[in-house]
Amino acid sequence: MLLDPFEMFSLVLDKHTSEILHLTSETPLNATELSRLIGIPLAACYRRIRALREAGLLREDAKTMSEGGKSVSSYKSTVESAEVVLHNGRLRIQMTVDGEDSDDEIDFTTEASMLWWQRPSPDDDKKANRRK
Repeated sequence: MLLDPFEMFSLVLDKHTSEILHLTSETPLNATELSRLIGIPLAACYRRIRALREAGLLREDAKTMSEGGKSVSSYKSTVESAEVVLHNGRLRIQMTVDGEDSDDEIDFTTEASMLWWQRPSPDDDKKANRRK
């Protein structure tokens, strides 16, 4: 599943999702281990694993059998590097995933989003001083 830049940004900005990527960058871990290490319910962990796998940021590394005879998958991050840069109202996400570089950009001056910001103008400073 190919995500647009804003969806990718939202996905990797999530605290627990980024923890999953960090924890699985060196050593493959299963959902139970990730859930315990991060401190989130197993169902929430599986939702994030599914989203990361669909985005191509996490892959199934191996399958083992649990003591109860169930198949247990371990997961490994495919993200080699990621950088988020905000400059002049433009957000750039630079990622290397499985050896491929992506360089997506969001223009927050036109993107309706939860992250809205604007550099204060001198008039804003005057208004703030009048309210004091």
